[in-house]
Formats: sequence, C-alpha cells, structure tokens
Amino acid sequence: MAADKGAGEMTPRKIWDDVVSDACEKAREGAPAGTKVRWHKGVTTRAWFGPRRTRPADAMYLAVLARPKVPMGFFDSLATVGGLGAVEGLRSLGADARLAWPATVVDGSGRFLGSVRCRAGYGEGGVFIVASAGVNVGEGEYSVPQDAPEPLEPVSVVDLVGPDDAPAAEDAVNVVCDAVAAAIDRWEQGIAAGQGAAGPLGPVLGDWFDEMPLMGQPVRVLLPDGREVAAGALVGIDGWGRVTVRTDDGSELEFSSGQVFLRPR
Repeated sequence: MAADKGAGEMTPRKIWDDVVSDACEKAREGAPAGTKVRWHKGVTTRAWFGPRRTRPADAMYLAVLARPKVPMGFFDSLATVGGLGAVEGLRSLGADARLAWPATVVDGSGRFLGSVRCRAGYGEGGVFIVASAGVNVGEGEYSVPQDAPEPLEPVSVVDLVGPDDAPAAEDAVNVVCDAVAAAIDRWEQGIAAGQGAAGPLGPVLGDWFDEMPLMGQPVRVLLPDGREVAAGALVGIDGWGRVTVRTDDGSELEFSSGQVFLRPR
C-alpha cells in the first residue's frame, strides 16, 4: 500500500515534514504496517529521435509506517535500522552509500547523501512509528536539510553513479522505500528471535560496526550549538546506539545519539 505526495513550490524541509505528517495521519486512521508515502521530482529528457527518460531531480523523501511488536523503548533505534535499509537500497542503485552514526547516510568519503528521521504515535491501529528518509538524488542538487552544527559536504546519487546510469526517479524512490521497509521487518524478526538481549540494535550491530564511517578514527564530539566537548578516537558502539570515544589521556567517554554530533578530527 503506498501513496505519492505532491508538493508544489515548498521548501525541502516543508516537503519532508509533509511526507512524515501524511504517513502519521494514515497511521492514526489505522493504516497497516508497510504503508508508504513517497515524494520525488523527475526531469524528463529526450534525445533527438530517442526515447523519453525521466531522471531524478533535486531530492526524494519517503516514509514507511511500522507497527513493530517490540518494547517501546526500542523504538528510538528505528532511525538507525531505517538508515541501514536506505543504504542497502542506494547500494542496489549503484551508489557507494554507508551509514554514519546515528542515522546519516554518507558516501564512501563521508559526504552527506541523506538522513533518516523517526516519529512515533498512537491511533486507531495502536502504537506506530514512521521511519522517513530524505536523499539527495539529482545531479548537482543538494536540498536535503542537515541539522548538524557543522554540515557535511553534500553529494547526490547522480553524482555517484553518473548521469547515464542514474535510475529513473520513480524507480529510485520505490527501491529505497522498499529497502527501508524490509530492513525494519528483518530487525523485528531479529528482536523476536532474542537478538535484542544486549539492546535494540543487537540484530544489526555487528554488520554496522564493521563498516561504520569513522570507527577507529580520530573524531571531535560537538554539541548541537557547535561547541566541542571532547576529542579522541571512536572506539565502540553498544546495543543501545551509544558510542565510546577514547580521549588522548586514555579516558573513555560515552555519548548517546541526540546529545552530540561526530566529525573528523
């Protein structure tokens, strides 16, 4: 079940907020898990005597409704789980995507490709959570908002795969949307199988740790206002998504997502 969201001349942040709000409204009305809301914009081109082709332009925004049968304290981890799904979908499109802590989608060199947000609520069908993603897709277009005090250099899917190999706009948003939904389903199954004993990220932590950007590298820890509160090496992450930074004097400091941002040192 899916709905496509039109957006007119609105800011990227307003478009994203509307996609999330639309998904939440459907959830409150009792829509089932797996319901999707998608927005994208395409540019149709036609070579002389050649076929018409719609390429992605600007950004795509999507939201997936989940009703996971897990403890409510686990819901905060859905941004990370959804982010891993978005990475999987983007990789299937040929983009070199990775997930930076806690839910920022970057390319192999750490440039900003997109991010994931989550919103929980309650309605006719009970408790729900909406996992939403925004991804830069168009050539030279970088409109997905960054909420960090030190924004990363942006990049887009078309930049990474090349204009000739760029997926059609409709294909791109559908692939990523389906991958996010599939990742949430696998995560829920992992929790049901007992893989969440050490925390909600138990089912995905090993794979994420092995390829997490900045793991083992020098980092700076920044507050939302940009102040640096620590510097050292990123040395670990636990099942609750808390990272450990080892400072130059050997102290180990633990930080939760939402409190700080990590940037290369």
